[in-house]
Amino acid sequence: MIKLEHLLVATDFSACSKEALDHAVQLAQKMNGRLTLLHVFESPFFYPAETPLGNYPEVYQWLQDFKQEELKNLDTLTNEIRKEGLPVEALFKEGAPSVEILRTAKEINADLIVMGTHGRKGFSHVMMGSVAERVAREAPCPVFIVREKKGPEKR
Repeated sequence: MIKLEHLLVATDFSACSKEALDHAVQLAQKMNGRLTLLHVFESPFFYPAETPLGNYPEVYQWLQDFKQEELKNLDTLTNEIRKEGLPVEALFKEGAPSVEILRTAKEINADLIVMGTHGRKGFSHVMMGSVAERVAREAPCPVFIVREKKGPEKR
């Protein structure tokens, strides 16, 4: 029997990651499992190391406010899951999403990684890459990828 007791759910708070979370909650309920909800904050700025962000106080403050908003979103999701009666832990990490998801899966010994994908194609996929694709290739456990719904069937 496949063990699915500890599910790592990566979220970026998008519609497709919410859909992935819904699937993870259902799986955890059926398997009597627990969830670790992970959000990876990736700074939207590129700046040279020799130019500290502290030299730009308004940008620094905006970034801090943005991080606080993301933490609140993570807390809200975690509380929603707790209302479902599931054990859940929330983790907030900074860095490259695929790297942090893989690192966390190893650290917590996850049985399954659940995540959404935006399903980018063409030039957008080449430029943005796919976090889900990288995670699926290198994960230490199975990965359940939920594709973003498109069109009229989208909820």
